[in-house]
Formats: sequence, structure tokens, C-alpha cells
Amino acid sequence: MKQKLFLDVGMEKMDEKCKIEEKKTSSFKTTHYVVCKENKSVLKKEIGDYYVTQFTYENLLAKTNLLTKEIERVLKIFLKKYQKTRKVLIVGLGNKNVLGDALGIITTDKLIATNQYQDFLTIPKIALFTPSVTEKTGINSFKLIEMVVKDLKPDVIIMIDSLATKEHEYLNSAIEINDTGIIPGSALNSAKEIKEKTFHIPVLSIGVPLCFFYHKNLYTSVFIEEVITVTSNIIADSINNIFIKHS
Repeated sequence: MKQKLFLDVGMEKMDEKCKIEEKKTSSFKTTHYVVCKENKSVLKKEIGDYYVTQFTYENLLAKTNLLTKEIERVLKIFLKKYQKTRKVLIVGLGNKNVLGDALGIITTDKLIATNQYQDFLTIPKIALFTPSVTEKTGINSFKLIEMVVKDLKPDVIIMIDSLATKEHEYLNSAIEINDTGIIPGSALNSAKEIKEKTFHIPVLSIGVPLCFFYHKNLYTSVFIEEVITVTSNIIADSINNIFIKHS
């Protein structure tokens, strides 16, 4: 897990300052927050847009199709801001052998790659990459991603990763999408942030809080395996719908 959920900071203190809009249904609630120069230092967050979709465990299982459509809607809001989205690099971060850190890789395995088809497809070129963790490769994830970006030259990068939260109510109960960047392997001193300023192209981050951070320890729940299965399906289906089915 490389970054903390936006909600860690305590929404009761920020609603008026950075809450832009809220969409609430019987199945989920999506809130749009904006961090700007004026509140960046107070919130200790990067400048950008944050969309947080919250749901109950019951609705995650029973309203999967509605949640998929909502995540698709939010992703389209971001993508509409960019001039080009014809070539997209999707990066699944994490360690598949550690369940709480496996979301990125599990989700990427469910996505459809099209970058290998060069001649006849008119749909966007989607390239998938899972750099794994430095402990396995001996190479910093940033370096691996940097090499792929230089070779592929994508229009947009989408990062998918597990998150940790300090707020128990958000554990297994939210999907966050932001355009502020992410630091793969942030525990390492050499870790570098992947964001728009780094590669001069838009970077979206998608995450689910799968671990609860409490007293310097990480905890999870007995439902984590099912939550990863369903949320990875939601994220993967949303991306496939946007770039493959609806193109």
C-alpha cells in the first residue's frame, strides 16, 4: 500500500472547504473533493480532484452493476478533461502474494489489452503492466514504469493500488479515484512519485482501502478476499466498458 485514503484527514473538518458536490443514492454515495493551493498545506494532500464512492458491504455484493456504472461515470469525468486518450497505460501495483496489497495486480489481470493489435482496431490501445514489488525484482517500481512509459509513450496512465485507511468505517467500503499521483514503494527512500509533472501526461489513481491503520499496525477483515474479488471486477469492468465496449 503506497498512499493513504483521502478520507484519513477527517471529513468533518473539510466539508465546507473542499467538498464540491455529492451524489447520494440508496446504493452508494459519491463525493467530489478538490484540494487547491489555499487548503493544500492544511489538508496535507496534493492539489487535484478526488472522487470517493462509499458503499456498504451488502450493497457491494447486491448492487455491483450500479457501482460499476458509477465508477465508469467518474472515470469518464476525468478522461473528458484530456485531449487524447487513444493510448493508455494501466499499471497494477502491489504484491499478489499479500492479499491486502493485491488489488492492483488482480484487477489488471481482468483487463483487456489491445496495444498488441496494430493494424485494424479503431478502439484505444490499452497496455497493461504489473511491475511487482522491489523485494521480488530488485528494481524500483518507478524505474520499471519509467522504462515502459518512455517506450510506449501513452496519452494517459491509470494506476490501480490497494489503500490503507485510519478511518474504520471506510475499510472495504470505498473506491477512490484521483488525479494527484501515487508513490509506488513509498517506504523506500528512493521512491519517486508518479504524477503528471513526472511524465508530463495525465495520471489517474484508483484505490480501495483494504487495510485499517491503527497504532502503527495494519489490520484487515475476514471479508477481504470477497471484497477484492468484487471491487476488482467493478474497476476492471468500468475500464473495459469505457475503452473497449463503448468505443
